[in-house]
Amino acid sequence: MPYAENAELETIWRVVFPSANVGLDESFRVKAAPIYGSGRGPMGESVNNESLHSWIRDRTSIEVPAGCGYSTGCYYNAFPAAYWAKWTNVQSATLRMRISGHGTITVHASDAKATEHTVYSKDVAASETIETIIPIADMSEGGWLWFDVQASSSGPVTVSDAQWLASVPTRRTLTASLSITTMNKPEWCIRQFNLLADMADMSLIDAVYVVDQGTKLVEDEAGFVEAKTKLGDKLRVIRQGNIGGSGGFARGMYEVEHHGESGYAMLLDDDTVLEPESVSRAIAFANHCIEPTLVGGNMLFLSEPTRLCAIAEVFDRKRVFWTTAEGTPKFDDLAARPFLESQYLHKRIDADYNAWWMCLIPVETIRKIGLSYPFFIKNDDVEYGVRAQQAGYRTVTVPGVCLWHQSFVDKDDILDWQAYFHVRNKLIMGLLYSRLPWGGGLFREMVRASMSAAVKMRYSAITLHRMAVGDVLQGAEHIGAILETRLPEIRAARAAEDDTAMVPFADLPHTMVIKSEREVASVHDAGTVALMLHQLTLPRRNAGAAIDGYVEPQHAYWLVDDAQSGTTSDMAAGLTAAETLEKLDMVAKNASEHWRVMAQMDSAVFVNKDNNTGVLLRRKPFTACARLIRVGCLYARLAFNWRKYQSAYRKEFSTMVSPEWWQRYFTK
Repeated sequence: MPYAENAELETIWRVVFPSANVGLDESFRVKAAPIYGSGRGPMGESVNNESLHSWIRDRTSIEVPAGCGYSTGCYYNAFPAAYWAKWTNVQSATLRMRISGHGTITVHASDAKATEHTVYSKDVAASETIETIIPIADMSEGGWLWFDVQASSSGPVTVSDAQWLASVPTRRTLTASLSITTMNKPEWCIRQFNLLADMADMSLIDAVYVVDQGTKLVEDEAGFVEAKTKLGDKLRVIRQGNIGGSGGFARGMYEVEHHGESGYAMLLDDDTVLEPESVSRAIAFANHCIEPTLVGGNMLFLSEPTRLCAIAEVFDRKRVFWTTAEGTPKFDDLAARPFLESQYLHKRIDADYNAWWMCLIPVETIRKIGLSYPFFIKNDDVEYGVRAQQAGYRTVTVPGVCLWHQSFVDKDDILDWQAYFHVRNKLIMGLLYSRLPWGGGLFREMVRASMSAAVKMRYSAITLHRMAVGDVLQGAEHIGAILETRLPEIRAARAAEDDTAMVPFADLPHTMVIKSEREVASVHDAGTVALMLHQLTLPRRNAGAAIDGYVEPQHAYWLVDDAQSGTTSDMAAGLTAAETLEKLDMVAKNASEHWRVMAQMDSAVFVNKDNNTGVLLRRKPFTACARLIRVGCLYARLAFNWRKYQSAYRKEFSTMVSPEWWQRYFTK
């Protein structure tokens, strides 16, 4: 490959390492090491995380020991050439780095099928700067670029300031303002402020807006004054009433557009930890995009720093459902296998929207299509991405642009107070965007959700479903009018139910009905109709005193013993929830198995292992039937009048996403 000679190259993608301040702490950085690179020992063996992390010298340099090798062929430090080739004006990328020591530099490229080939190789024997141009124009369907460093046996090799550069001018030279919506998580915000001030390129950031909707205020938190000193006038805290994530982000969009300092608004969740280099990467990508583009970042789990939520997400109009892109996994551990064995990573994946844990939105888009819809929570990011798409603005979720977010895998939000918003907002999405009669399969999905809540003995969720459908039937302006008042009413309605009050684990029944292996097998063999008909039968008389098992959001546990099946056993007193579950048999390992197991239970204890609490759930056939009939009648009413409501919601839509409409809440 020829050497680059253009002195006007622009850095578009730096190779960085998890040095001090990245993530939560040192143990977190050690766990995260595999997304930045992988190492090989003198005998070709894999290097463990601790050793790999010890090679890091600072944010942009790494020292590879004699005889060892290091590869940037990993999620965060490889260059996602396919996305740049497809959506930007960059058709070749220049790799530049400083090398000190004896060894070999090899540059690799992959294609959409994860087939690798070498595009450049050079032996180094002293301190020098390496620079080479790699064409990427034919990589638009898939592929990455990365480099390996192999140190000779005579001594270590240090790589510094490695970066990918572009020789073409940007299509625009815009900067960004960040908007963080927060609710009683000031400590998270302070961490983010310090991370930005210490490690992000603040020349690209005009302002950091914090929309504080809580009672535990950011400005009162220890460390705020120090963070304010670091960020200066760029840190701007705005207090407003709790109008949900959609209201907080609408305010952030409004402030960025209104002040006119920035070309982009970057939306961030409060309970996240940025990889600060991602801000620079997102802005560089957006500035090079041929058309104005929303640029999204991936979410990795704070609890498992190498686990990816999804590479890209799409909106299924037939089901009115958001999901991972076809052919891609959910919750994949990026450290579970070598880079080239994760084939889905190498094919370019197109998104319909990006969640607002991290999304860069052109201010031009905000001016054209408005602010977020007043959903309060749930669906606001999906709706905005779909709306932008219809207006001609694409969303691109760029691998290697990311942050860490609290995991929601083990949360039970479809059955807690958020059940109201799941149902209500999904129905509204159907009214706004479905092109099929009655929303296609929407009502089937809704009825299934309510029946699932009944099977799981969470009758409070059905009550919230009824409230949700009832509010949709009152019209779009009603949805906007209750933005600030509905949540307390939801919480009050839910608090009146006996399936919601979590109590100390020790205060719950610990006598269990012993099951047989045959009963376990029947869980998977029973038909859906038979399981649903079982819900109409009377439960055991002793269901309140002797439970069938323990459940978590996606797991269920029984005590299985063929010799004693049908009898009861008292679990050891004094055990925590986690210790109790360890002594039982897990009979449901995922969501599909979970409801089938619960369909055959008369009572169960739902547990929260982290808090060592739980709640007793009991099957109530009459309650289930009554509530399902009530919510079913409302579903039928909406379905019967579908076109009428669809027309009304679409007519009011542009008004309800306008800055003028939102002023009613911003000026309080």
